Amino acid sequence: MQTAFAYLHYLAPDAKALEAELDRRAARGWALQWLLAGLACFRRTERRDLRYCVELLPPEERTDEARQARQDYLDLCADAGWDLIDQTTTFRIFASQPGRDPVPLQTDPALDFEANWKTVLREARWSALHFPLVLAVTLLLHWLFPKGALHWWEVFLSWYALAVVPLLGAILACDIGYFRFLGRFRRSCRQAVKAGEDLPVPRPWAARLRGLLSGAYLPLLILCVVLGLLPSPDRISDITYPGDQYPLVRAEDLGLPSSSESGYLLWEGSELLRHGESMTFSEGELVRSTWYACRWDWLAEVVLGSLVREEENDDAMHFHPPVTPSPAEGLGFDESWLYDDGAGWQCLLARQGREVAVVEGPVDFTDPAVLAMVRARLGWEAVP
Repeated sequence: MQTAFAYLHYLAPDAKALEAELDRRAARGWALQWLLAGLACFRRTERRDLRYCVELLPPEERTDEARQARQDYLDLCADAGWDLIDQTTTFRIFASQPGRDPVPLQTDPALDFEANWKTVLREARWSALHFPLVLAVTLLLHWLFPKGALHWWEVFLSWYALAVVPLLGAILACDIGYFRFLGRFRRSCRQAVKAGEDLPVPRPWAARLRGLLSGAYLPLLILCVVLGLLPSPDRISDITYPGDQYPLVRAEDLGLPSSSESGYLLWEGSELLRHGESMTFSEGELVRSTWYACRWDWLAEVVLGSLVREEENDDAMHFHPPVTPSPAEGLGFDESWLYDDGAGWQCLLARQGREVAVVEGPVDFTDPAVLAMVRARLGWEAVP
């Protein structure tokens, strides 16, 4: 027996488009054997009178008990010339009996719409908004009740994270587009019912496209999660600090005695945004250094402004209480901000060209010798 397979994933509003597709294949001599998760199996047939009817499965009949209770209805369908050949969570698929001219199962479009289509379309429309609503509520809650520091520009640190942005955009566009289609389709159904006409049949190519996009929906979401969790390919996170290899300021660079060779180093990023961070210790004092190299001038300005606001954020991770840095002139940088707690500890935030740095520790960053060492470690030249 000759068999063939095809991907026929159709959504509930496209039931009649699936019916038309099965009829086209039947006209070419292919009979449906089964349909599972969008994969359809066909067998070769010599029948030329084969036709199909695809019905929406009513919401109240999506349990095993209800399906068995509908056996009387299936018997009536068989008497009318239709045999049930498959049933999914969305459709009932009937095939015409050999040598019979079956009676249409749905003769009243208004009754069909009120009994089946109205509820299914409403459920599908709200379902299309699940992801956009969850995303919108999440962003709103973060805006109203901020916890920690969220920097949107950190997506530039990894090509993996950056790839998530268009994928999420595509998913949102599909959901919103499907929501709008369902609204138009429901209005078209209502207009057809009022005019006493048959319910509209979606365009074949559009129905197939919706099915393909729906089938790719969950894999795309999983891919977004996986990409979001993947670290930068050249990411380094180590408790041993390797010294001169990176443009980061250490305790010994600031003239402080180094208590050990241990420390913390983070190095990550892409060609668009590179990030380094280190912590070194000196007699119980911490020196923390953060450095960013940006692809564009505007990104460097955004990063600096965001880091200044982070110092003031009570929910951000600090090794000190929240502080309010003030603009500092005459330090030899394109832009600089400084905070002094009055007890010998300072925080310096600076931008030189497309690079941004934050250095904090128990030193005086207004000291020319300290500033010279900071610029030397960062590889920055003083602004004339």
